[in-house]
Amino acid sequence: MFGRAGLRLSLCAIVAAAAIGCGGAPPKAPTILRPIDEPHAVAIMARVFRQMGLEPVRNRVIKFGQHDAELKLDVAGKSRRFGIVYVTWQKADQLGDDLPKRRDPEAIIVVRGNAEDEDARAALLFAADYMQDDLSGEEHTSTAIAAEQKLELATRDILRRAEHESWP
Repeated sequence: MFGRAGLRLSLCAIVAAAAIGCGGAPPKAPTILRPIDEPHAVAIMARVFRQMGLEPVRNRVIKFGQHDAELKLDVAGKSRRFGIVYVTWQKADQLGDDLPKRRDPEAIIVVRGNAEDEDARAALLFAADYMQDDLSGEEHTSTAIAAEQKLELATRDILRRAEHESWP
């Protein structure tokens, strides 16, 4: 009798321990990250252009790369020969091999135009570098404010570089 009672007691203890071990908080929902959408990114960059004393213009096109690909500058300086391209994955697919490979994710890539655009410069900012969570998960890993500030800083860095290097 003692053997059966001991066995039942042991089984109850194992079941109780398993229930306690599994009874913690439910699994957290994953945080979904997405880049700043292109229209919002363009508005942020244009605002920085104005703050730095440059009048922004949209959609200037230059030829660049080995295949004379068309590169649309999302924001460029009016009467200046430089601008910024916000490279989404769709643009990256469209540009293909003409898009330079990134070796250092912290470095800002600047490309020069071809032919009549040879004096033009385009700084490439990759949308994947400006990720924000959409508030659907349990934790905030990268807020919209942080992503926007990072994009503002990158835009300022480009404009300072353009001034320092006397880009046309």
